[in-house]
Amino acid sequence: MRSGKMKKTLENKIQSKKRKSRKDPKKLNVGIFKLLVFGWLLPLTIMSITIFFFVSQKMVEQTENEIQDSTETAVDICGMRINASIQSSRDASYIPKIRQYWKNYLIDGNGQKLYDGVYEFLSQMYKYDENFLNTIVYFWRMPNKYFYTSSNTSSADYDSVLFFTESAMTEVDELAKTLDTRIGFLCVEDHLYLVRNIVDKDFTPLATIVMELDKNVIFQSLKGIGWYEDACVFIDGECVYQGNGNALELVHDMKPDEKKRSVYHEESRHAFVCRTKMLEDHEIRYAVQLNYEAIHYERNSMILLVILVLLFSVPLIGIIVWFLYSHVTNPVKRLVVSAHEIEQGNFGYQIESEEKSEEFAYLTGAFNSMSDKLKNQFEQIYLEELALKDADIKALQSQINPHFLNNTLEIINWEARMNGNEKVSSMIEALSTMLEATLNRKRQAMIPLSEELQYVDAYCYIIKQRFGDKLQFEREIDENLMKEGVPRLIIQPIIENAVEHGLCGRKGKIGIRIYREQNMMKIEIVNDGELTLRDKEKINRLLNYDGDADKSVSLGIRNVNRRLKIIYGPECGLTVENDKEERTVSTLTVRIRR
Repeated sequence: MRSGKMKKTLENKIQSKKRKSRKDPKKLNVGIFKLLVFGWLLPLTIMSITIFFFVSQKMVEQTENEIQDSTETAVDICGMRINASIQSSRDASYIPKIRQYWKNYLIDGNGQKLYDGVYEFLSQMYKYDENFLNTIVYFWRMPNKYFYTSSNTSSADYDSVLFFTESAMTEVDELAKTLDTRIGFLCVEDHLYLVRNIVDKDFTPLATIVMELDKNVIFQSLKGIGWYEDACVFIDGECVYQGNGNALELVHDMKPDEKKRSVYHEESRHAFVCRTKMLEDHEIRYAVQLNYEAIHYERNSMILLVILVLLFSVPLIGIIVWFLYSHVTNPVKRLVVSAHEIEQGNFGYQIESEEKSEEFAYLTGAFNSMSDKLKNQFEQIYLEELALKDADIKALQSQINPHFLNNTLEIINWEARMNGNEKVSSMIEALSTMLEATLNRKRQAMIPLSEELQYVDAYCYIIKQRFGDKLQFEREIDENLMKEGVPRLIIQPIIENAVEHGLCGRKGKIGIRIYREQNMMKIEIVNDGELTLRDKEKINRLLNYDGDADKSVSLGIRNVNRRLKIIYGPECGLTVENDKEERTVSTLTVRIRR
């Protein structure tokens, strides 16, 4: 028997470990949602963002390269136009006509001839050159007399010549005296002049040629830079061209390595490109403001596209979740709820058919059919068990009657021999009460607690006649439980066991305490006897042994325990253990059915 119990204990431990190691199942709708989020939305988001950053980076690099390349081309064109203007200014020195006209003038003093000759030369050389608005020559010995020609373009007029004579002449003359044979650039208000001296054979300055450059023509190529908005140009640190003036606010000091190639900048939602280039001994710096929004239009369009894709993915996930919930999760949930109903004993529970899919409609029909069959089977089994329990209880009761009757008759016989007094009649009356309980003429399986306590009182009276003052009984009973139904003769065998085995004929006290604990009735029988380890082992054998009954004195507690478990289930029954005061406490647990 011990080996069987050890085997059962080992199996329980193994099953417990398996339950702990097994993970708790997750809800279906949670699993579907996680699958959609982590299996679709999250990878789609990561992929979209990765593609966006990769393509965006490539677009930024391509845009910067395009801006830098177009800037290089535009700056080279500007440089070629300025260089062509410088070369044209050299022609006035290399071609000796102006020097010759001046020499003739010094000989004959004919001023008209000098004017006509110089004018004709300037017209032939510069009138049709689109780089110049006006070309002016003045001789150092006649600083107040000007020889000029204007370009045939519509932007050239006499006002610009008049501005030169009135406002720019002084600064031009001061610059010319410092140039020797070099060229110089001078910007007076909005006019840009290229200044060069004409020298004689011994390099003595003879005259100065001043060319007003057409900035719209010279710097026209800057407008060909991609996403152009505005530009400004510096020559030797002086701003000679500023467009509409916005680009001036974005110009910063150039780093030395920036002079080798165009440099693209972005700052505070502004974009511009800078380029510094040397022309002879003059530093020309270009700063072009670009349209920031236009540059980033394609990138912003991609951002919008990614956002739209992700936004459209969320409703799509919602539609899929709704579809799965209505067609999968909800039917499964109804099946789970119905299974719980069956688990709680509601056999025959039916599911209303609301399924939209053929598979779940079949499962619902199969479940309803199974529930009906299960109900019929359990009803049949229940009736069979009731008949079996009734037969088993009657068999147990038949085991109690001869044993108790034998003890009681022995007590009465002893009293009659020793005393011969009237107590015999009282004892016989108590005996008749006990016989009424054991015979159960009304065939009642359950009786009120008050009636069960009458049998207890009858037994206590009889047993007290045996022990006299050595035996004391105390009661503490909840009066609200008196009408509760209990099985017949469940308390008396426990009190008898306490008297015979707990007190063992010595002076002592037995207490009866009955109270309610949630939906259970607790019946405690307390005696002064100490429960030894050997007693515990014996009681465990009696309470857990399912074999044939023996003829021991403790037969009653075994029968009571079996009766309670048959009627109420395994959670009810009899327990025997020590309390804090080392007294023996026998506890009957009975389910309250009301």
